Amino acid sequence: MKKIGLFVFTLFLLFSCSNDSSLSNSSNGEVGGGNETGKYGTIVFFNESSYNVNIHKDAFSGPVIAELSSGESKSVKVNASENYGIGSTFSIGFKTKVIDEIGLSCGEVYAYGIDPNMQLNINVEEGKKYTLQIPQPSNLVFETAFLKIINASSMPFELTKTSESFKQAGNGVLSVPSGEIGVYEIPSSTAGTAFENYKLKSVFDSYDVPSFLVQHSKIYNFTFDGTSVSKTGEESIVY
Repeated sequence: MKKIGLFVFTLFLLFSCSNDSSLSNSSNGEVGGGNETGKYGTIVFFNESSYNVNIHKDAFSGPVIAELSSGESKSVKVNASENYGIGSTFSIGFKTKVIDEIGLSCGEVYAYGIDPNMQLNINVEEGKKYTLQIPQPSNLVFETAFLKIINASSMPFELTKTSESFKQAGNGVLSVPSGEIGVYEIPSSTAGTAFENYKLKSVFDSYDVPSFLVQHSKIYNFTFDGTSVSKTGEESIVY
């Protein structure tokens, strides 16, 4: 009986020591129990362009690692390059104002464009520091479009489709007061995407927004006068 008790006690001690060891290894702040360590370099991005920019890791759809105003520089810690033939790629997106008129409640509205040739490649070695200059873009492409509606009526309105109401691009507010301008980012494509079955919901009634095709890089202008919604023109997003 004593031998059985001693055997169980010994197993308990071994199990406890084993658990203590594993906890110690996993709490040292390194991924993989201390067997893996991160390798990093530093890049100072300097925005020489006249635009605010987003810096994406890898492709234009990659995560944003830094945002810079025009003339701003920022130091960013990045992973060392694994492919020493090509290095690391950083894609640059540019923001330009679509509307920024004094006294309007919709606020500032930006379009986001890319220069397809604006991808910066550099071989980042561990522990080293580099500087990358972001030049002025030569060919911005805006894969977006906006609907701009002047509320010339005496009532507020909301842009709706079926049971859904849409927020304005500038301030995220649903209602557009009398005398203000509502600006919305809307689905678009190169060939044109159908914009249809939308309405302006006002206090007493709903009013049809005329259907049209929405192309990239366009701003479509409408007016609501309290009795109907009419298209007044369109313009290209300029840069």
